[in-house]
Amino acid sequence: MTQAPAASTPSPAEDPRYEAAIFPVFLLQTLAQVAGQRGVEPQALCRGLGFGPEDLDDPGFRVSYRQASLMIRRALQMVPGDALGLAVGNRNVLGTLGLLGHAVSLCRTLGDAFDIGLRYQVTAGGITQTSLRLSGPELWVEAGFRFPDAEIQVFVVEELFASLLVYGRSLVGAHFAPLRVELAYPAPSWAAQYQALFGAPVSFGAAQNRCVIEARWLLHELPNHNPLALKQALALLEAENAQVRQKMDLAATIERAIEKTLTQGPSLESIAGELNMSGRTLRRRLGDQGLSFETLLNNVRRTRVMSLLANPELPIERVAEQSGYADVRSFRRAFKRWTGISPSEFRH
Repeated sequence: MTQAPAASTPSPAEDPRYEAAIFPVFLLQTLAQVAGQRGVEPQALCRGLGFGPEDLDDPGFRVSYRQASLMIRRALQMVPGDALGLAVGNRNVLGTLGLLGHAVSLCRTLGDAFDIGLRYQVTAGGITQTSLRLSGPELWVEAGFRFPDAEIQVFVVEELFASLLVYGRSLVGAHFAPLRVELAYPAPSWAAQYQALFGAPVSFGAAQNRCVIEARWLLHELPNHNPLALKQALALLEAENAQVRQKMDLAATIERAIEKTLTQGPSLESIAGELNMSGRTLRRRLGDQGLSFETLLNNVRRTRVMSLLANPELPIERVAEQSGYADVRSFRRAFKRWTGISPSEFRH
C-alpha cells in the first residue's frame, strides 16, 4: 500500500497547478447537472470563467484549479443551504473518473485500486489531496487540500467521501460501507443527510477530514481483474500523467519569467529571450502543450490583481499599474471579463 506524504499547503502563486489547465471536467459536469435540477442555468455557472456548458461535455477538455474552484464557489452561492457536495458525489459513477475509472476496475484487489487512484488523482481532476493511512484493522482515507480554500472545503470533502462510497460499492458490492466518518468542520444545517447516506456514525469538529473503512477490504478481489488490459490502461495513464507534469513545468517556468517583468509589459519575444530561445520556438512549445502565451500572461495578471486588491489602501490605479496594464480602463474591462463585476465591487 502506497502512503501519500503529508500535504503542505502552497500558496497559489507558488504552485503552477493553480493556473495550469490540467483538471478534467468530470466533477464540474456533474455539478452543472445537479445545480440544473435545482433551477440554476449551466451558463450562469460558467459565465466569465473561460469555458461554457458545451465544454463540460468534452472528456478531453481541461480547466485550471482556479476555474474549477470559482465554478464550485458560484454554485454554492446560487444553491445555498444544500448538501450540494453529497448530491454531486452520490451521482457519480466509476466512469466519471474516465481512464482512471477504467484502470481501477481492472485491478486485482481493492487495495490495488486505492493505490492507483492515489497515484493518478491529479490527472483525474481531484480537487482534494487524498492520502491513505493504515491504523491496525482500519484504513483511514483522509482529505487534504492543495490550496487554502475554506469556502469550498465542505463541498469538496462531501463530494470525495460520497464518491468513495459509490466507487467502492460499484467495485465490491452494495455491502461496502464505512465504519465512521470524521469531519473537521462544524455540522451544517443538512447534517442529517450524512447519516442517511453513509449509514455510519458521523462526527463534526474532528481533527481531520477522514472516512474510516475496515482494512480487510483492501484484500477483497475484484471481479473484472484483467492483467493485460490493466497494463495497457496504466501505460495510457502514465503517458497522460507525463503530459500533465510537462505542461505544469513549462507553464511554471514561463509564468515566473512573466511575473519578474510584469510591470514592463512582457511580450512573447522578450520572455523567449529570457529563456534563451526564439519566439517561434516558445510559441511552438506552448502550442504542443495546448497553452498560449496570452493565457499565461493573463493568469499571472489575475494572480497579481487578486493579491493587490486584498490591500484596501492601494488605489485601483496603482493595482492596474502594478499588474502591467497601460491604463485603468483596460484593467477594468479585463477584470469585468474575469469576474462579471468591477474591481471596486469585488473589493467591497
